[in-house]
Amino acid sequence: MSNPVSAVAGPVISLGFGVVRVPVGLLAQVTGNGGNKEWGPSLAVDAVEGGVRQLLGSLLGDPGLAAQGDVTDARVQQRTEAAERDQAAQARREVADDRLAQRRERDQEARQQARKAEQEQHQRLEREKQQRQQQEKEREQEHKQAAQREEQRKQEIADEHAHEARRTRVEAESEAVEAERAAAAAKAEALDLANAKEKAKNARKQ
Repeated sequence: MSNPVSAVAGPVISLGFGVVRVPVGLLAQVTGNGGNKEWGPSLAVDAVEGGVRQLLGSLLGDPGLAAQGDVTDARVQQRTEAAERDQAAQARREVADDRLAQRRERDQEARQQARKAEQEQHQRLEREKQQRQQQEKEREQEHKQAAQREEQRKQEIADEHAHEARRTRVEAESEAVEAERAAAAAKAEALDLANAKEKAKNARKQ
């Protein structure tokens, strides 16, 4: 003959835990875990229910009630393992995401460093180009100044030669004038001498 207590134990347990599940279900809805069968509080309620069925089934000698507890406990175990696998997978995804984020950050830093190095190299090359241009301008200016000094020196030499030529010409002209004067004087003296001789000759004839 079946135990009357066992006959009502199962429904009472179901009713009692059904009441317990109401606030747990509401909390699950609030936290966004309404459809998550592996949510911690839900698993805890099911685990407790399975334990109660197993305990009462053992105390009341009701193998059916104990079997219900075993089934509930097995399901809880499966869901717990699934939850652990999900958590492990989530942890691996988070680790992978962290590594990916770190790699992206390193890549970003590497790109920034590369851009910085490129900019520094471009600036250095630009400075060197400007320096070369400045040096070229300075050399060109020095060449112009040297050419101007050489032209000035040549002009000074030409002026000096022209001055020397003028001085030589003036001296030659002065000497020529002196020679003309001397010749004129000699001619005049000869003419005077000839006149004197002519006068003397005329005087002896008389």
